[in-house]
Amino acid sequence: MLCFTETWNAKRLYIKGCALVVSIDDPFSRDALLPNPVGTYRISEAALKSLMPVVLQQGYRLIDSAPLYRNEAAVVGALQSLQEYGLQRSDVWVASKLPPIAQGRDKCRQYALGIIEKLGGRLDLLLLHWPGVQGRKPEDPEQAVLRKESWLDLENLYKEGKVGAIGVSNYTIRHLQELLTYCSVRPTVNQVEFHPHLVQSDLLRYCKDHQIVLQAYSSLGAAGGVAAVLQEPAIVEIAGKHKKQPAQVVLRWALQLGIAIIPKSSNAQRIEENAKIFDFALTDDEVATISSLNKNKHYCWDPTNIA
Repeated sequence: MLCFTETWNAKRLYIKGCALVVSIDDPFSRDALLPNPVGTYRISEAALKSLMPVVLQQGYRLIDSAPLYRNEAAVVGALQSLQEYGLQRSDVWVASKLPPIAQGRDKCRQYALGIIEKLGGRLDLLLLHWPGVQGRKPEDPEQAVLRKESWLDLENLYKEGKVGAIGVSNYTIRHLQELLTYCSVRPTVNQVEFHPHLVQSDLLRYCKDHQIVLQAYSSLGAAGGVAAVLQEPAIVEIAGKHKKQPAQVVLRWALQLGIAIIPKSSNAQRIEENAKIFDFALTDDEVATISSLNKNKHYCWDPTNIA
């Protein structure tokens, strides 16, 4: 079993089967998908505030946030109300990300400390949101320099115990190869766009080979691709066989590939449905069929041209 020992409240982050798992040394301890993450991108602060009771009641235990989402106040409010659901702060993971505007030595650190303070003085997972720097051309060689400085700042925050784990987002194999030449703390997570129309098999394999968890955002295809993905005839047919919704099938497919997911919705019913993906399994043929739908299509951002 692969383990990443954290400095945080005796937590351990590790891979078990196809899921990213957190084991916490307290009465809540159980195996779950980091545990049941929920995304908050493009959900307004007011909407997220109203959805948080559903999120916590349905067993979601990782809240994926970022300053760019502009809804952190709703996350803080949820953390302050955990006792209403019989939960402690140690039962819930909160992730956030450093935006492209915050890259570079010291600037990264100061911005990160601001995020930590805003989220109540504690942060379980902190990612570099993008391999590039805002305001610079993609081909600018300074991209790599500033990226390195930012990562070294994150390492120091981790070693100081200010964050529980650190990682990256939107990194390609090339960006990861570069990072692994100088890091003293291996990134725990690489969060990228991954869905049936963008099956990044080489990146997934590279992450597994180098003990990095690949975590998928826009697991259903993002705003521009959800309909296209979920209306794929093959996915609709497989969903019918299992008496599940197409979205549940796609999320289950990602899990069985060994990917941690971050399903998100502004609809309470869909939030409930997205949590109910552990009571069935796809066959190997079904997994292969869904993977064959790959179009190498980004519905979000493509980082491949970032130097």
